[in-house]
Amino acid sequence: MTWRHRIDIDLVALRHNMKIVRELAEHQDVIAVVKADAYGLGIERCAPIYDEMGVTVLAVAALSEALQIRALLPDQRILLLGSLLPHEYESFIDAQLEIWVSSIDEVKSLITLANQHEQSVAVHLAIDTGMGRNGCLPEQAESIINAIIENDALRLAGICTHYPQAYDHVFSAEQEKIFDALVESFDDRLPIDCLIHRANSEGLLYRPAGPCNAVRVGLLLTGHNPTDRELDLIPVLSWSSAITLIKDLPSKHGVSYNHIHSLKRTSQVAVVPVGYADGLPIQLSNVGRVLINGHSCPILGQVTMDYIMVDVTDLEQHVAVGDQVILLGEQDGKYISIFDIAKAAQTIPYDILCGLRGRGVWHYHDMPHAAKDSDKTAH
Repeated sequence: MTWRHRIDIDLVALRHNMKIVRELAEHQDVIAVVKADAYGLGIERCAPIYDEMGVTVLAVAALSEALQIRALLPDQRILLLGSLLPHEYESFIDAQLEIWVSSIDEVKSLITLANQHEQSVAVHLAIDTGMGRNGCLPEQAESIINAIIENDALRLAGICTHYPQAYDHVFSAEQEKIFDALVESFDDRLPIDCLIHRANSEGLLYRPAGPCNAVRVGLLLTGHNPTDRELDLIPVLSWSSAITLIKDLPSKHGVSYNHIHSLKRTSQVAVVPVGYADGLPIQLSNVGRVLINGHSCPILGQVTMDYIMVDVTDLEQHVAVGDQVILLGEQDGKYISIFDIAKAAQTIPYDILCGLRGRGVWHYHDMPHAAKDSDKTAH
């Protein structure tokens, strides 16, 4: 198989990270978030592993993701984190999924649908305590809860909210105050198995559990820690390419489109076949770095659709076509993290992980220090 770049996924690390998350969650159930192709790790590989490790629920953002998992795991609980489009209701009911609801209109639509199909629908009431996205306003929650509980067509499977900025302890504490008061007011009406959840990965590390009995975790499972807390996480994903061409260019020679970089000296430049079509942010133009032969090398000029140019002038070792180039990960004791890339590109780690694509292959490793056990062509 030919490839221009490759993504290596360490499934042993994935399992390790799940164990860490379970320790952090203590007595709480784990809702594993596998939206956006499991944050770029591959939903078809990650979902069965999380299922094997006993997560309570798998959570997705799109119906298509839920249906993909349902085909793999016919008995697993799957939660849709959002609202349906009108044409999606029939497929939703057929797949026996759970969904969070944000309005009385959604509740009424689901009641009608459930009655038509003579089956109950499990719903999680989402309460907007400050995110401004999905969820009903706190003052609307009482009437929606009553509508759910009083109708046999629906089953209240959860109550939830979401942190927009868990690191902001003042704002988050106010969210929790509102949410906790509502949960307490509903207490005598809640099913014994109702999941109460608000903590995402960041929230799990920054915020106390309160009345919650479940956490929703995504980024932590990938091995990336969004806080300063010391954790024994292992990054699951690494990204590499290789040099295809080496050129000696004179001083003052322009590099790449628009000549935003002009060489200040005679330089040796390596051409690497990966670009923004593969998910490497164009924002890394003239500021990003890669690892070659254990050295940090700067990206010169604009990141193009298919290539980057890298300055290898100062490398002590001989550089050759075919030499490995690390875009994300470790080489000879040096490391480029997802946070390094995100900071340089002025974005967030999720954007990088979810943006990987193009002319590469995904290699999955399921044994320590073993060769790949399978490949998946990039999509």
